Amino acid sequence: DFSTVTVSPVSYGMEPEVDPEAHSVTFYVSEPDTYTLMFDDTPERAVHIFANPLETAVPNPDDENVIYIGPGEWNMDSIMPESGQTIYLAGGTVVHGIINANYAHDITICGRGILDGSYYAGWQGREAMIPLKFDHCSGITIRDIVVLNANAWVCQGFDSDGGVIEGLKIVSARPNGDGITLQSCQNYQVRNCFVRSWDDSLVVKNYDRNTENIIFENVQLWTDLAQSMEVGYETNKGQKEDSYIKNVTFKDITVLQNYHKPVISIHNADDALVENIVFEDIVVENEMVGSGDGDELPYLIDIAIVQNGNWSSTAERGTIRNITLKNISFLAGNPVGNRIRGYDEEHKVENVTIENLKMFGKDITDAQSGNFEIDEATVSGITFEKSKGGAAQ
Repeated sequence: DFSTVTVSPVSYGMEPEVDPEAHSVTFYVSEPDTYTLMFDDTPERAVHIFANPLETAVPNPDDENVIYIGPGEWNMDSIMPESGQTIYLAGGTVVHGIINANYAHDITICGRGILDGSYYAGWQGREAMIPLKFDHCSGITIRDIVVLNANAWVCQGFDSDGGVIEGLKIVSARPNGDGITLQSCQNYQVRNCFVRSWDDSLVVKNYDRNTENIIFENVQLWTDLAQSMEVGYETNKGQKEDSYIKNVTFKDITVLQNYHKPVISIHNADDALVENIVFEDIVVENEMVGSGDGDELPYLIDIAIVQNGNWSSTAERGTIRNITLKNISFLAGNPVGNRIRGYDEEHKVENVTIENLKMFGKDITDAQSGNFEIDEATVSGITFEKSKGGAAQ
């Protein structure tokens, strides 16, 4: 039984035809995309619809460099593609297993099939079976497949260069179920994806070498636990000299739900330089920051240099500078505050531009109107600008 239905993204303005007596909902889509239905505003009853475009670029199964997995249910445990290979999961395929590569290049994972982790026991700190894991690789392309029920984080790039993740759909409901995690990666593009995660949805970290030139674009997020868009906490876990994370962009992001910790966050918990980070054209449909134990970080936007007993690896602190938040709108939710805080006078947050920020129907033109906690002793160059035209609504 239900009486109301909403279709997200709400910016599409779709009004479904609801027939409570027939228990039916009818609506029409004209473009391929991901659509989420909420019945009576109850998240437990959400339905995610992946309306894909017609598939055109199907690999040739007779190609010696193609591993073609046809329709059916397959227990494959671990698939280890080699350089130059394509792994294709056809529509109607469910593979119970993982796809991992190390020190390889020019690999493509694609298709309309499902990669499923349901057969693996819960990780619980013992054995993380990461469905898509590419370490020390280059030229990795992941396209269109669906990944369900991983026993840990879902899609990892580590110490890798030149990757494209496009059209990937993730639904992850188990502990440590991070969505897309890029650790010490360079020159990655993530676009047109859907991530529902039981931990950080999109996250960038330094575990070894430096990170730069990462873009997340046109992504829908549903974050049941932790942060939706996170840089950190680990910014120099490898304890390298002159560590940095720079040129990272989150653009055209729709956050359907965010229940726990900050929606937008930079947490520099090591001694790295974090600079040139952009959050632009972001709509947050609903957030309930503070749910569960999330009251330890009761912020919608959190930019901070911290020392953390769980995540810090270096004795020294770093800096954060040249941050842009532009055309961001929070539509509904828990009106908690925001924070910008450095560590001390030598380890500061510098040059943060906030343009066209709207919170629950109100234009944010200064720190007070946005309920920002700004530590003046460790923060400098904070600028609030009025709208110059943009996507926030």
